[in-house]
Amino acid sequence: MPIIICPRCQQRVLVDKYLDDVNHECNSGNSTLDEEDVVVHGDWEDFTGTGVGNNANTQGTENTLFGTRAGIEGIRRQPNTDRGATASTHRQRQHIENINLEGGN
Repeated sequence: MPIIICPRCQQRVLVDKYLDDVNHECNSGNSTLDEEDVVVHGDWEDFTGTGVGNNANTQGTENTLFGTRAGIEGIRRQPNTDRGATASTHRQRQHIENINLEGGN
């Protein structure tokens, strides 16, 4: 079995030599690489489960201080995720990297 390196998390992945592509769950121990941010537009359901959306009044706004003097001066009221997205409008889930094994071989 050939060993390839995931381009995102730099972990070794064993693959079958007859595969065209592989879906790899990044698991390097670094949450910045292993997870991804997904915008929440209400209730959601995917491979990680289901959940309820955020507060509809502030959903989609980058900063709840938008339009105020504090917002103009650059003060942020909401915390960010490890990847820089606004935590109140995004959720984190496991990243699955699709690796194309045919490219150029």
